[in-house]
Amino acid sequence: MKDSIGILAPGKGWGNFVSYISCFKTISENRNKKVILITKKFSSAKSYLSDQNFVETFIEIPDNTRGIINKIKSVIYIYKELKKMNLNEIFIFHSSPLYVIISYLAKINKIYAPGIKYQNFFLKKKFKYYDSYKSKLIDPVEESKELIKKILNIKHVPFKILKYDEKIDQKKIAICVACSGYERQWGSENYVKLIKYLASLNYQKFLILSGKDQSEIENEIIEKSDKKLEFIKTSMKKIDEVIVDLKNCKLLIGNDTGFTHLAIAYGKKSFVILGDCPPHTYSDFIIPIDKDENLPRTSNSIKSTSYEKVISVFNKHENQS
Repeated sequence: MKDSIGILAPGKGWGNFVSYISCFKTISENRNKKVILITKKFSSAKSYLSDQNFVETFIEIPDNTRGIINKIKSVIYIYKELKKMNLNEIFIFHSSPLYVIISYLAKINKIYAPGIKYQNFFLKKKFKYYDSYKSKLIDPVEESKELIKKILNIKHVPFKILKYDEKIDQKKIAICVACSGYERQWGSENYVKLIKYLASLNYQKFLILSGKDQSEIENEIIEKSDKKLEFIKTSMKKIDEVIVDLKNCKLLIGNDTGFTHLAIAYGKKSFVILGDCPPHTYSDFIIPIDKDENLPRTSNSIKSTSYEKVISVFNKHENQS
């Protein structure tokens, strides 16, 4: 595998991981070869990338690295996997100097990483983006694009849509109620009103994207909505079971979470209701619905976003379609 390219992307969440997919595809296309993708199991990368043509193989590293014992086990596992692959070069999309050190121990010749803070000391100048450990940090996705532009000697890292064959159902919308925390939950009552409005526009099918923690919200939305509408529940399904339905949705409206970023990766116009996090800018398919400018960004910011504001943004952008 000496000619293979490794991409180590542990990520902070699977939505975060999905936002880097265009970077992975750009590397593969520029080098004209498939990549070995090394990531944590929680990213569920196989579920939505196994049918793509730019990944050679998937390596899943341990999710749980809390505690000294788990940390040591994780380091040993990553080292063994990298050593086994006999890579010539690796792109590291993470700030930890530990991953750089492990790559050196695995005798990888070319190690690329952003060079964030103390990681900066372990990288060659031509293989990092930041000049110094004191450098001012930029948005992580933009940071990764800048690194790739430098290493590949290209001017632009375009957003690249994941390929799929499913035909779009023009009357089907994905409603994302899933979230990683309470601060990103817009609320069931708002979604009930939103669905009623969308039904008045002749949308008839709704894919409720949720997790186990949102099963009650999912049920409440369906129970309070018109029985003539078609709903697809997902709270008890695995990601790969949901993807088929997500692919043929026309668009998405909802909370900022993994499913939202996956819809964007499939080229779906996505109305993202934001709260504690600032708007994402890595794709034109993102239509942010953010808090009012005069309000501070807190864990409860999303609660201040009114149903009327969401409808207003939706109508503005859908009328432009």
